[in-house]
Amino acid sequence: MGIFDKLRRKRDDPTAHARESSNVIKLFDKTGGMVLVSKEDYRTRSLPASLSANRSDPEQLSAIIIASLQDGFFPDILEAAEHLQQIDPVRSRGTCVYGIALMKNGRLEEAERVFLSHMKQYGEDGAVLTNLAKIYSERNDTEKSSATLWHALEVDPNTENALTWYAALAHERAGKEGMLEAWRHVAAIPGSWRAQLWLACTALESRDPQTALAYYREGLSRVGDSVPADFLMQMTGDLGKHGCLADLIELAEPSFVPAIHGLQTGNNLIKANLDLGRIDCARSILNQLRMMQRPDWTQSLSFWTAEIAKRSN
Repeated sequence: MGIFDKLRRKRDDPTAHARESSNVIKLFDKTGGMVLVSKEDYRTRSLPASLSANRSDPEQLSAIIIASLQDGFFPDILEAAEHLQQIDPVRSRGTCVYGIALMKNGRLEEAERVFLSHMKQYGEDGAVLTNLAKIYSERNDTEKSSATLWHALEVDPNTENALTWYAALAHERAGKEGMLEAWRHVAAIPGSWRAQLWLACTALESRDPQTALAYYREGLSRVGDSVPADFLMQMTGDLGKHGCLADLIELAEPSFVPAIHGLQTGNNLIKANLDLGRIDCARSILNQLRMMQRPDWTQSLSFWTAEIAKRSN
C-alpha cells in the first residue's frame, strides 16, 4: 500500500476550494498533504487496507463504512458492516450502518430483521425506526412507512433523517406552509431542538431575527450542558449568513468545545469575531483548533492564520 497506509478521508473542511470529480477521492496524509486517488484504486487498494487496519476501532470503522456507502461501494463494505454491528458499543449506530448496507445491496428482508431484532433487544430508537420506515417506503407501503416515520420522531424528535424526510413529505403535500407546520408539530414534542433550528432559519430568511433568536434559545434550553455539534454548526452558519454576528458569538461561544464542535463551527466563530474586529478572540479560537492536531484542518487553519495576521497589522 505504501503511502496509502497513512492517508485518510477528508470529512469536514468547508473552506477548501479544491473539488474532486465524481471519479476521484481526496485523501490527506498526517501533514495535511492532499492526494487525489481514483475511485477504483481506492476501492481495490485503499479501502480494503483501511477496513482491515481499523477492524477493531468502531469509531474509525463506522466512519470509513459510512463514507464508502456515500461513494457507492455497497458490496465492498458489507462484511465490515456486519462486523461493526457485532463490536460497536453504540448499538444503534452499528445496527443502522449494517441495515443500510443490506438495503443498499437489495437485501430488504434481512435489513428489516436486523432493525426489528435490535429494537426487541435494546428498545426503540429514532434512527433505527427511520430506517425501518425506509424499508416500508421501498415496498410502497406508504401508510406503514408514514406511521413508522412519525413514531421515530415521537421516540426522538431530533433524529435528523426522520425530521428532514417528514418535512419534505409535508412540503410535497402543502408547500412551504406545510413544511413549517411539520416543523412546528415536531417542535412541540418534549426534548425537540432540531425543528427549532429550521424554524429559526426560516425566521431569519423572513427578516425576523427576534423570532429566530427565540427559537435558538428555546433549543439551547433543551439540549443540556453539552450542545450537539450540528446544533452549533447550523446556528452559527445561519446567523453568520444573515449578519447576526454579535448574536452568533453570544449564543455559541460559551458552548464551543473544539473536540466536539469541530472545524466548521470554529470557522464561523473566527469569521464572526474578525468581522467585528475582535482579533484576540479570533486568535484564541484558532489556537484551540490547532491544539486538536488535525491534519485535515491544516488548510483552513493556515488560511485563518494569514487572515488574522492581515487584520493585526
